[in-house]
Amino acid sequence: MMEPKNIWAVKLGGSLADSHCLIPWLEALSQTSAIIVPGGGLFADAVRQAQMHWHFDEQTAHHMAILAMRQYGRMLAGLCPKLVMATTLENLVNHIGHAVVWLPDPETLDEAGIPATWDISSDSLAAWLSNKLCVENLLLVKSIAELDKPDDKARELTAIQAAEAGWVDPAFNQYAMNQPFKSWLCGPEAYANLPKGFIEPARSFILLRP
Repeated sequence: MMEPKNIWAVKLGGSLADSHCLIPWLEALSQTSAIIVPGGGLFADAVRQAQMHWHFDEQTAHHMAILAMRQYGRMLAGLCPKLVMATTLENLVNHIGHAVVWLPDPETLDEAGIPATWDISSDSLAAWLSNKLCVENLLLVKSIAELDKPDDKARELTAIQAAEAGWVDPAFNQYAMNQPFKSWLCGPEAYANLPKGFIEPARSFILLRP
């Protein structure tokens, strides 16, 4: 799709919607050329609740969950007008060099063969997108305070360990590991490390490895 140019994809967890860190993250990212992948947050939670009540099929829930990401992404852009929005891969490439929010399209992901399952969340979709766009690094931002101050021995962990801890979705290992890009994890306060963190990620973030 394009040549790597030290471009970062940054998945902003939906749980940040309840955090005082959300606006600082958006402001920090708006000064970079990051591709922002929105989580589903409260919008995806509403889909889960509706499916539990009405028992509709997984494909319907999958489409609705992707639309939940679009809603959260639209909210992020509304909160920070410096951000631009893009839906297609082509539009994302055209906005390289600017902070851009991805608003995923269910039909595009269907065509890509993404399975309709709750094991695949915006974490794995961010990894899929990172591979498609040939970015060099993917950062998953989680509203998990303990990730902000990892000890020296916790600067790396496996994707399976992260999944077992509930920090990434069960399919993330399949979509992110052994790919050309590196995957990183951080807590809500890590916005203070940008853009230095993009230059020396090992000092600021947790490396996810196979």
